[in-house]
Amino acid sequence: MHHDKKLIVAKWDEEAQVWVATSDDVPGLVTEDPSLDNLVKRISAVIPELLEDNAHLLDDEDGNSFDFCVVSPIKRDGAAAH
Repeated sequence: MHHDKKLIVAKWDEEAQVWVATSDDVPGLVTEDPSLDNLVKRISAVIPELLEDNAHLLDDEDGNSFDFCVVSPIKRDGAAAH
């Protein structure tokens, strides 16, 4: 049986100059880092603990797959805004 993956979204916070990762599918996930690569490492480190701590909030058949979405503003000239 196919199960939907959990979605993690990373958005650039212009004011703080950091990437912020959150997820409606992983209760309690909020982490940030100036580097997108380091943010992915941080997410990988905290997800197992958060899933274990919040197992009672999740469907047992959710699986352990995640989709990672990066949301970044783009300037009119096509260059990334950060």
